[in-house]
Amino acid sequence: MNLSDAPVHEAALAIEAVHLGKAYRPNASPAARLRAALLGREIPGDSFWALRDVSLQVRKGESLGLIGNNGAGKSTLLQLLCGTVTPTTGTVRVDGRVAALLELGAGFNPDFSGRDNVLLNGPLLGLGRAQLLEQMDSIIEFSGIGHFIDQPVKTYSSGMFVRLAFALATSVEPDILVIDEALSVGDGGFARKSFDRILAMKERGTTILFCSHSLYQIEAFCDRVLWLHEGKAMAVGPSHAVVRDYTLFLAGGSPEVPAPGAPVAVPSAEESAAPLSAPVAAPPADPEAPAPVATPVTQPGTATPGHARIRRVVTSLDGVASTRLQMTPGQGTLRVSIEFDSDPGIPMPTAGMTFELANTMILSSVVSRTDKVMLERDAQGRGTATIEFGPLALRKGDYYIGAYLGNENAIHLYSEAARIALLSVTDPRPEPGLVDLPHTWRVEPGHVED
Repeated sequence: MNLSDAPVHEAALAIEAVHLGKAYRPNASPAARLRAALLGREIPGDSFWALRDVSLQVRKGESLGLIGNNGAGKSTLLQLLCGTVTPTTGTVRVDGRVAALLELGAGFNPDFSGRDNVLLNGPLLGLGRAQLLEQMDSIIEFSGIGHFIDQPVKTYSSGMFVRLAFALATSVEPDILVIDEALSVGDGGFARKSFDRILAMKERGTTILFCSHSLYQIEAFCDRVLWLHEGKAMAVGPSHAVVRDYTLFLAGGSPEVPAPGAPVAVPSAEESAAPLSAPVAAPPADPEAPAPVATPVTQPGTATPGHARIRRVVTSLDGVASTRLQMTPGQGTLRVSIEFDSDPGIPMPTAGMTFELANTMILSSVVSRTDKVMLERDAQGRGTATIEFGPLALRKGDYYIGAYLGNENAIHLYSEAARIALLSVTDPRPEPGLVDLPHTWRVEPGHVED
């Protein structure tokens, strides 16, 4: 894919990087590094290039996603663009105030109160003391920490700490927002609240750089995507095209692709107080071994304001519930039931599920919003969404079933249950393929042109 876009007038650019590179010499002593910094000389020895020869233009108001394996250079690029790291080669020009959600609260002093930390760290974000005093009440209100603002930060929970840091970082009304890994921070209702603030900034025309391993969020949120690999730019272009190429690259044998049976995360305790079925690893060694059946779990509805969660996921084939399902092509009825709890005051959530291959590629997905299906819930915010499939056209193979619950536009995920069940399809036919596509045959003697 072409890495260079059409030239853009300088006034329309928020960020311009030209042949940007960053090298480290991991074996150099601290004294050698100090001498090199003072004298402006190179340190002898081999260099490790975290980023090399990356040129990039980001238009004002654009949302650019960064993808790549761990160690690809994404965080290094963000640090260079934020000015926290100096480049070894190339130049970078940034037009506007930058707010970075990289290491929230990294400059906070644990012995100082939250209020003092806001006043001390605000100037680093470009806010004067008068501005901070004017915005102090709104920062405290958004963070939700109340009277704890005058307590030492070391007494805060991790959630309180990140809420205050986020409220401060996003109070500056930046021209450019840099996000590393998550479109929301904190847990429960604050995660939704922080997502809404980021989305509002995007709608106001804030330029956003979003680095994440969530390819779904990258494609749904960003206008364009830059793919980095081993410090080099592999592609930049429309989100759907670059994400497609990166997904195919991962499926082709990336060392980062987990082997079948590798552990997969399920909702945390904050996301779901009720246990879900355990993530499925590899198929059992003994094909005759009994499959565990999902057992009912009874928990009260969530009382967390602004939040929703998956309570339980039940998968069944022909009415028999199990986390290990076996079928032959074109046989059986598959049902995936997603029970959820939600704050009745938030917009109706969306539900979805995926069929995932062992190499982490998503074979297919179903989303209620895309299918124009509105979920239903009772006065306590409880509901169940059941997805039913008639005879599946899947061919031989193992397919992991996952489920998730998102907000009304399906970008922010409240809760996720990855690889909640395993569907194994056996097919005696030797022909290759993953699915049977609908088709018809027409046969006749002779050739058509006759």
